[in-house]
Amino acid sequence: MLNARGLVCAVLAPLLWGFVPIYISLLGEADGLEIVVHRALWSGVILLVLVILAPSLTGGLRAVRTALSTSRLRLGFALTCGLVTFNWVIFVYAVQARLLFEAALGYFIYPLLTVMLGMLLLRERLDRWAWVAIFVVFAGVALKAANVGGLPWVALALAVSFGLYGVIRKRMGIDPLIGIFIETVMLMPLSVLYLWWQHSTGVAIFFGGGAVNVMLAIFFGVITVVPLILYHAGNRALPITVSSLLYYINPTTHMVVGLIYFRLSIPLWEWAVFGLIWSGLVVYFSTREREAKRRSPA
Repeated sequence: MLNARGLVCAVLAPLLWGFVPIYISLLGEADGLEIVVHRALWSGVILLVLVILAPSLTGGLRAVRTALSTSRLRLGFALTCGLVTFNWVIFVYAVQARLLFEAALGYFIYPLLTVMLGMLLLRERLDRWAWVAIFVVFAGVALKAANVGGLPWVALALAVSFGLYGVIRKRMGIDPLIGIFIETVMLMPLSVLYLWWQHSTGVAIFFGGGAVNVMLAIFFGVITVVPLILYHAGNRALPITVSSLLYYINPTTHMVVGLIYFRLSIPLWEWAVFGLIWSGLVVYFSTREREAKRRSPA
């Protein structure tokens, strides 16, 4: 029997993330880099408050000191900070350029790309069904490339950056909330410098200024941190296979938002691309229990 509270958390987290493109669209022609800067800055501020005032949830400052206790972990955070920033920049670009379906494609293929990266970087062994799933997903990416006359670089950039981020963070073994707190704190000085530079050159910060835009900037921290807490709670309460499958609510919501809110259309051949991607995911997740039983000692 699945934990009801964990299930609600695990559903709400990717659902809220899935609606982030609508929020970005409300900012109009705002500079994409400024959007990322505010996301990092206000996420860091909110997480700092939680680390200090809610140590039972985050582990507190002691957990932060432990996470930064070795040079290997500090280097790891420098890498993951760069990867998550790159991922955020590409995603904001994708929304502003109305490439929402490419963004969704990237987040659909990223888990199986992570499986491949785990094999290459962590020397994890892949079973035959994992290889079949990866081949089917690769066929979908190849079909996409053939129809657009080149690689779907937005989808691949999102998948590779998020995949590498996940593999490095897995190897570090740090609590997700503490990890994203450290990453955003590392970005906060650069975020403040960027806003100061904008102000010094006569550009109105906070997306042009005004009370509404200030609140929208701060709210980006809220819609980053709250789903993260929900996702963390869901992962703790549910089997990993269930929480992994529920993650796909995120790119699915991106597709729905693209179709209904942005009024984008999907050509028939692109449905075939997504069909191959989804088929690969079905092959992978439907065989996990069988492969686990096969590998476990009798």
